[in-house]
Amino acid sequence: MEWLAQNWFWVLIGVLFIGMHLFGHGGHGGHGGHGGQNDSDKPSGHRH
Repeated sequence: MEWLAQNWFWVLIGVLFIGMHLFGHGGHGGHGGHGGQNDSDKPSGHRH
């Protein structure tokens, strides 16, 4: 627990990074996702 007390900031940054990565790629609600309708006209799946 001492390690966590000393490095809580980096742990928080890591959790936020992973969370934003997951939610930024269709993890919220699952509308379409990575496989589905009309993906052929999108060069990048990261457009919102």
